[in-house]
Amino acid sequence: MSQDAGPEARPLPPAAYGAVIGGATALLVLWGLALGGALGRDATQYAGDAAPGLLALAAVGWLPPPAPLARAVAVVILYLLGLGLAAVTLGLATTAVGGGDGADPAAAAAIAPLTLGLLVLLLAPALLLREPVRRALARWLPLQPDVFRHWVGLVVLLWFTAMPLALLPFLGGQPPLSAVVERLSEDELAYSPWADVVGLLWMVVLGLVAVGFPLARRGGAALARLGVAWPGWRRAAQGAGLSLLLVVLVLAVVAPLTDAALSALGVPPTSGTYFEKLIGPVDVGGAVLRAVKAGVGEELVWRGLVQPRYGLVPAALGFAAMHGFQYGPGGLVVVLVVGLCLGLVRRWSNTTTAAIVHGGYDFWLFLTLALAPLLP
Repeated sequence: MSQDAGPEARPLPPAAYGAVIGGATALLVLWGLALGGALGRDATQYAGDAAPGLLALAAVGWLPPPAPLARAVAVVILYLLGLGLAAVTLGLATTAVGGGDGADPAAAAAIAPLTLGLLVLLLAPALLLREPVRRALARWLPLQPDVFRHWVGLVVLLWFTAMPLALLPFLGGQPPLSAVVERLSEDELAYSPWADVVGLLWMVVLGLVAVGFPLARRGGAALARLGVAWPGWRRAAQGAGLSLLLVVLVLAVVAPLTDAALSALGVPPTSGTYFEKLIGPVDVGGAVLRAVKAGVGEELVWRGLVQPRYGLVPAALGFAAMHGFQYGPGGLVVVLVVGLCLGLVRRWSNTTTAAIVHGGYDFWLFLTLALAPLLP
């Protein structure tokens, strides 16, 4: 794990600070309105995930000194992100436990421990951003105590790992989104390829800005920090082969063992009907697009951005937790194993090879779904 603080951006003209902060604020407002559904279904699909809010935080976090206002704005954005994620988590819990009725006393009592746990998590920055705590933790974490963005990133990683996973004990092992999906029509769940294209663009821009582009790193240096480079035809072919091997490992070993273990613990399996409705019909073109989005976008963020700074295991845990709203325990174990394997590929080669493995893995799975109706 890298221990360097990384480059610092040069001081900017006063107007540039205002432009970056203003742009970040606009992104945050867009994200909040899209997340709340105020801009319509299409906007929610295009800007309702966390990427716009994280992009706003990353842009402000890289503003060079002197920028006391930028640090204050970054803390505000950080808390708004945390509150937004906590609100989504509680909303899903309320829908699953009480049918969406937050005033139901039984539902409120059932999710009270979750509410308390989320409040504790939201207090984390009050400790992790204090200088004495940062200096103590920096003795055994690969972070610089005086680099503000390192600790903001740690808080984000903590929240985006812990909050989705905190839902599972309250839902009897069922995916948090299952109660929502059951209430939606097929038209409301219809797959939009443009949403995947826009989602991929959000993640690419987020990855670049989060490593300092363009304020501290130019394009080539930003790609090098993310581990993006052509690995050569031999390793690219090896990555494609590893993707197929990973599918076999998951389907033949990991998934059956996980299902058996959860069954022995009394955890019910996830409904196949739920997954079919969530994923929707898949054709070959859709399989390719979804695989590219996951392979390029997710690997750029988790193996390119997060792993070199916070380590292989935290990156794999965060990667699994990212799927925590739509998967149950069995699915999350599978995603965790896949994330660990992709982290090892990143160490062995680079992020590009990990993206080939990830994209190939998803492609084979989606292709199976696309071809299933054609089989006898």
